[in-house]
Amino acid sequence: MLRRKRRWILGGAAVVVVAVTGVTIWLVTRPQSTAPAYRLVTVATTTLKQTVSSSGTIQPAQQSNLNFGVAGQVTAVEVTVGQQVSAGQTLATLQSASLSASVAQAKSTLASDQSKLSSDQTANASSAQLSADQAAITAAQNQLDSAQAALAQATMTSPIAGTVAAVNLTVGQQVSATGSGSGTSGNSASGNSSAGGTASSGGQSSSSSSSSSSAQIVVISTGSYLVNAGVDDTEVGQIKTGEQAVITPNGATTPVYGTVTSVGVMPSGSSSVPSYPVTIAVTGNPTGLFAGAGASVSIVVKQLTDVLAVPSAAVHYSGGQATVDELVGGRQTSKPITVGQTSNGMTQVLSGLSEGEQVMVSTPAGTGGPARTGTGTGTGNGQGGRGTGFGGGGRTGGLGGFGG
Repeated sequence: MLRRKRRWILGGAAVVVVAVTGVTIWLVTRPQSTAPAYRLVTVATTTLKQTVSSSGTIQPAQQSNLNFGVAGQVTAVEVTVGQQVSAGQTLATLQSASLSASVAQAKSTLASDQSKLSSDQTANASSAQLSADQAAITAAQNQLDSAQAALAQATMTSPIAGTVAAVNLTVGQQVSATGSGSGTSGNSASGNSSAGGTASSGGQSSSSSSSSSSAQIVVISTGSYLVNAGVDDTEVGQIKTGEQAVITPNGATTPVYGTVTSVGVMPSGSSSVPSYPVTIAVTGNPTGLFAGAGASVSIVVKQLTDVLAVPSAAVHYSGGQATVDELVGGRQTSKPITVGQTSNGMTQVLSGLSEGEQVMVSTPAGTGGPARTGTGTGTGNGQGGRGTGFGGGGRTGGLGGFGG
């Protein structure tokens, strides 16, 4: 009786082992329920661009900061902010009695000197006297020219065609002679250089140092812009005039394009990290640009065309050797390659791959994938005792078997 009972208990243990073994087989052989953690990408030729990124400020291609160069009372302000003006158009005038008097006096002096010369010629005066008369006439003419130029400065005109950006004058206002009339700044891209010197058309004295904050009237060009950006000392050596740039205004999704027109050789600002000014002329006349707005800039400093490339995520490195994974017979196989430039998430392939081949790129979705060879160990407990077993594994290791 005791012997029969013992046999039944051992038999029961055997049933438990069989059941556990069945669970193990199901766990190892059941199909994956998650998507493979990779995608296949076809090797193809493309264009790789190496860029330098920066940020900058959109500015009008030309800006004239205008001030009266003579003192007087403002008699008319003929423009308002936002108004379109043409080159040479009158913007404001002032009245100066002293200037008008100076012109009248100079005319009178010139007429008197001319009359004296005529009289001396009729009287057959000496050559010395006639020379003196001629010198007096020359001096009087110069005085009249200066007086007329000063009077002309009582009328402010625009040296460029554009839009009035600021008006800081009112009728009846008394202004002093600033000596810094128009300062036309801006771009070397459209052939307009920064104005300087002592005169410009319309009578205003010209000064490139005049700022918009101190100007009585500011006129900016319409439809043509540039971007003033800056790069640090590690990047400025890569940038050359004529290189292309992609410009994306802040808040915009559509970029515009431009060309580098100047690269500074001296850093600007007082930051501990030197920043070198770079000026980019915007190509064409794109809409939606606003003076003073910020923009991100990507300058193309090197470009490779028709090169074989794969996503950089597909390239792995081990001991200095670059490899990619291919799917061969349902298994992931590593293949060595030689790489070149890397740009914008793509890596140039110099050798090891051909156009049309497919490489594997890991993706965050899923945990499964093609199996790699490997073994795993495990332990199991059953009522009949302890045991060990081996099971096949995937990428993350093998599943342990259950002991019987």
